[in-house]
This record gives sequence, structure tokens and C-alpha cells, in this order.
Amino acid sequence: MKKSLLAVAVPALLAAQAQAVELYNDGVNSVSMGGYLAIQLDDASGDAEINDNSPRINFGFVNQLGNGYVLDAKLETSINLVEGGESFKSRLGYIGIGHDDYGRVSVGKQWSVYYDVALVTDYPYGFAADHLGIYSFGKDGGESGLGRADKALQYHNTLSLGNAGDLTLGLQWQGADNGLDDRMGGSLVYTIGEIRLGAAYYGGDVDGSFDASSSVQLADGESLEATIVSASYGTWGKGLYGAVAYMQGDNVEAGYRFEGESEGFESMVSYGFENSTNLYGQYRFVKSDEVIAELGRKFDESQLITGVGYNLSSNATVYGEYKFGLGDDNDDNAFAIGIRYYM
Repeated sequence: MKKSLLAVAVPALLAAQAQAVELYNDGVNSVSMGGYLAIQLDDASGDAEINDNSPRINFGFVNQLGNGYVLDAKLETSINLVEGGESFKSRLGYIGIGHDDYGRVSVGKQWSVYYDVALVTDYPYGFAADHLGIYSFGKDGGESGLGRADKALQYHNTLSLGNAGDLTLGLQWQGADNGLDDRMGGSLVYTIGEIRLGAAYYGGDVDGSFDASSSVQLADGESLEATIVSASYGTWGKGLYGAVAYMQGDNVEAGYRFEGESEGFESMVSYGFENSTNLYGQYRFVKSDEVIAELGRKFDESQLITGVGYNLSSNATVYGEYKFGLGDDNDDNAFAIGIRYYM
């Protein structure tokens, strides 16, 4: 498959310092292992404590089928590093078949076409960006299909425009499930040189009722949808990188922050120096379009993130990050100091 197609069809490949170690390759079949271990000291809850920070391990499989066709699959699970309890939980699990000319079809739990566009600001180490509706209902976006979409069917293909760049189309569908009707949508991502522009829509309706959380239920006929646009320049960690993303959604915050229509924004700028140091800052917000009855005003969560990462080696990064709460609906300011070890 084309490198450009894989990079957009599997957005995790674009994550900062994404790496994989090849475990086996016989020229037809290959197996690789990736992911990272992460631990940090933070005071996000008001008291300093040690937490893990989304550690995960994944295994990738590729089979050269011949005649230009390639089968790929991935299994990814989260890992509990710092306390007893449940050790593993599924993050991703899919199988795809692709061709240089015909594109790629994939089925399973996978990063969404919405994330094809939203990923450009998803880089802070300590306090993850979650103001674009990706992680709907305070979960992983599996039910909504905006994050790591559950039971999703996708199609991606990239059209080369020669010197004018590349245009990648993404389509996604989820069937009716747990009170949600069919959800569907798509993405368009245009890249030329260091510039990347994207737009996506994804959503559907509630059919009967849907429990967004233990205390919030969406009624029959309500919508669950989001539209997003983004732009970025450069490569994270290598010189100048800048990105912005803006979304408008309906009920993607239900059971998490508030019900109803929302708008979210994330912007990011970083500079990666040749001495392995990366300085970065991010401003982000999520707001309600209407007055929230429980608050007597519109919801407003705004944050400013500043941080620095230093690569101890090609697969180990230490970082420090500080979060300023600026809006009416924020926790106190918080810091995080941690380390990631990439496998």
C-alpha cells in the first residue's frame, strides 16, 4: 500500500515518536510490537500522586497477499502499571485489506475517520487533549465512533495530485447498537509538503434511548454528531510545528460535561531543537451553545498547556507540563512530570 494511505488510514502512525520493533519477517508475513510504558507524578486531582499515563502495548501483523494486495491487522491493549486490579483492556483490534490503486477496507475497533482530522493537536504528554469530542461521554469514543470506534467498517484511499499534493478520502459506518441508530460519515485530508488540511463529519440518531452515562440518557430522535476542520504545518518534535482544530457537535459531551450542542477548539505550537528538546504550548476550550440549566449559564472550560519534552534516547522521553485553568468550569492549575518508554 502507499505510504500516504497507511499514514492516514492508521492515524496512530502519526503520533509523536510512534515506533515498532519488527519481531518476525519471512518476506511474506511480518509481525511487529509497539506502544509505550508511561508513569508520571501529577496533581491533577488536587493532591500529588503517581499515576500511569495511558501505557499500551500493540502487535501489528502484515501479510503480502500478492497482486498488490496487503492484509494488515493490529491488536492493542492498555496496561495497568501502578496499582492492582484489571491489568489489560482492549484499545484497538482490526483487520484491513488494501491495494495500491483500490484503497483499503478495515473492520473492527479502530481510530475513526473523525480522528483522521482531529489528531493534529493530540500531542501533550501529561494532560491529554480532549476538547474536540473525540473521547465522547468521557470514554474512548467507541460508541459515538469519534475516537477509537467500536464495530466500525472503514474505507480509505489516497489520490495523488502530483506536484499539487495528495487527497485522502475516509468513510466509516457503524450499525445500530445499544440504542444508537446507524452512524456514518467521512473525512477528507489534503497534504502538500509540510501543510495538512482536513475536514470530517460523523454522526447519527438515537433510536429508542441511549445511556450516555449512569445518570444521562439521550431520548429517541436526538442526534449524536460532530463536524471538524483542522490545519497543521510541520512535524511534531522536528523544528517548527503548528496546528489548529475546530469542531461543532451535538450531545458528544453528554454524560461527561453537558448535554446539547457544543463547540471545541484546540491550537498547538511546538519547536523541536536538534539537542532533543521540544518546547510546546496549547490553548484549548470546549463550550456549550446554550445555557446549561444546572449552571444557570453556558458551560466554559478553557485551558492553557505549557510543557517541555527531552529525548533521553530514540525511545525514551522525559517531560514536564503545566496546565492553567482559564474558564469557569476548570479544576485548579496542575502539573505533571513523567517519562515515556517507547517499545
